[in-house]
Amino acid sequence: MERSITQGQAGKGAPNLNAHDANPAPAKGLADEDGRVDISTDDSPGFLSRLLRNPTTWGLSLVLLCLVVYGGSQPHRSNTYLHFVLQAQAWLDGNTNIPTPAYQDTMPIGVLPDGASCLPAAENPDCVATGYSILPFPPLPAWVLLPFVALWHAATNEQFLAAIFAAIDVGIAFWMLGYLAIRRDVRVLTALFLGLGTVLWYAAAIGSTWFWAHVVAVGCLLLSVGLALSADRDAAEPEPVGQAIGSVAAFPWPGGLVTLGAAGALGAATGLLFVLAGNGAPAAYLAGAGVIVGLAAAGLAAAVAGRPGVLSPFAIAVAVVGGVAAVSFALQSQLGTLALDAVAVVLAVGVWLVTLRGGSAWSRFVSTLGRVLSAPESRQVAAGILFGLAVTARLTILFGFPFLMFVGGGGNWLRRTMLAAAGAAVPLAALLVVTYATSGHLFNPAYDYLYHNELAYPLNYHADWSISDVRYIPQNLMIMLFGMPDIMSKQVPSGLPGYGAAACVATTVRGLFDPNCPLAAPSPVGMSILLTSPAFLLAPLAWRPLRRLRIDRVTAGATIAVLAIATVNLMHFSQGWVQFGYRFSNDFIPFALVLVALGASRLGRLWPVVLLVALSIVVNLWGTVWGVSLGW
Repeated sequence: MERSITQGQAGKGAPNLNAHDANPAPAKGLADEDGRVDISTDDSPGFLSRLLRNPTTWGLSLVLLCLVVYGGSQPHRSNTYLHFVLQAQAWLDGNTNIPTPAYQDTMPIGVLPDGASCLPAAENPDCVATGYSILPFPPLPAWVLLPFVALWHAATNEQFLAAIFAAIDVGIAFWMLGYLAIRRDVRVLTALFLGLGTVLWYAAAIGSTWFWAHVVAVGCLLLSVGLALSADRDAAEPEPVGQAIGSVAAFPWPGGLVTLGAAGALGAATGLLFVLAGNGAPAAYLAGAGVIVGLAAAGLAAAVAGRPGVLSPFAIAVAVVGGVAAVSFALQSQLGTLALDAVAVVLAVGVWLVTLRGGSAWSRFVSTLGRVLSAPESRQVAAGILFGLAVTARLTILFGFPFLMFVGGGGNWLRRTMLAAAGAAVPLAALLVVTYATSGHLFNPAYDYLYHNELAYPLNYHADWSISDVRYIPQNLMIMLFGMPDIMSKQVPSGLPGYGAAACVATTVRGLFDPNCPLAAPSPVGMSILLTSPAFLLAPLAWRPLRRLRIDRVTAGATIAVLAIATVNLMHFSQGWVQFGYRFSNDFIPFALVLVALGASRLGRLWPVVLLVALSIVVNLWGTVWGVSLGW
């Protein structure tokens, strides 16, 4: 089955605004997306029937199911590594660096007699340690924690929040999949696969620093992909190869000289950031340059779209970012909390009075705002903003940008690219400014420090190579595609208590979860994504239309994004440690999920999909139980 639902004809990048749900209720006497025919004579189906037909019911059910499973996977919700909690608290205390914790993945900073920053080391006795450190991680996961840390400080339970946010990610995935031409059962199974059949489950159960970052990034990227799909409802329709290739042909420059000027201003403002950083300017100067970048990006989006409505996603993004920070700082004091409550009451009363006295005016305002935000260009800008936010949680997601060139609102690849790039420029500029304010560099130096100083796990490490090197790809590819568990080992496997000692000394009966005599145990350096999540085997089937020399832009864009992100990750010297599965797959899983859904739909048979998803769930249950029991 190459298409399950016939979409209306529309230009590339133009949404079908008459179809807000990809799975509408069938007309009387016509087959629905599951092949069933409604032959009833009652025009008013019962409440239960309407409830089961409602996509919201299925989405909420998946969220609740995953929340229960995630919470039950680690009832004690213990979490040793709290880098992001420390970072959020440091921001609330007015600091950019964190007090050095008693665990890895931090770069200590010192000070020289002249006040300059330095790196404490034996070969630099003049550098005095300050007791503070720099994190190597992008800042968004810490920013998300701000309001929670403002309330609970060091007691903030990051693992509990990871379980909640990961369950929400599954709901977002279900929403996103609704914009693909797939049957509802495929949509439900694919979302279930993400929640319980991939390493997102393990990330939600563990919830420590690295896994919390994955959970945050996945949610932002799913929202970005969903908005792009919603603005481009014909992107998944297979077209003749020549026509599809023509969709990336040259187009006239949109917006003429105004757009050219806005693009030039954006480039100049970005260059200013680098010039200021190269000259060691104060962070406040870079913050000003960052504001100029944001204004130039907004101007570019407005010029490309030819309508000021595309500025609304920028305004909402700024309001959300500023609002979270304002609320977090207000919660730090009793006076601030009272002021926050007063503002909330005034706003609520104001909205009520406006609604009461001028209902029609209020309705017109809401309707106008809805139309502005539903415009394909506005959605593409919003998709770019959310994509940029995902990058500020996991840097390698940046290489998935080609998806937004193929898919989204705008009408052609050039306009899609410029609108999405304008949106992404704002959070990416903020990332550079925050990194500079924290470390004195536009690109975090802590990564290089860790590469040369933290090698506590058994990898084929080469000190003379860079932190990311193409020569690391072969060994890491073996982990990603062919990594196996330790099966019937005669010694206690790596990552388990008593590593290297003789196994099965007290008993020769091997247990499924016995660390002293295991039947099989997960490898701490990672395992094959095809072994831990066999439903990924459905992804290549998304290319089935190619047999008839047809292809769609969603499949092409998602495939390029997956391959690009995976390649950059494979170049990194480390693929993670004490993990189940291959956690870096979370970086590209929203794009891979699109391919899995299309592949499952184009397979034309449901039972292999059910089988592969079920196998994925069983394997991830096994791996998550192992990881939690070992304290990974």
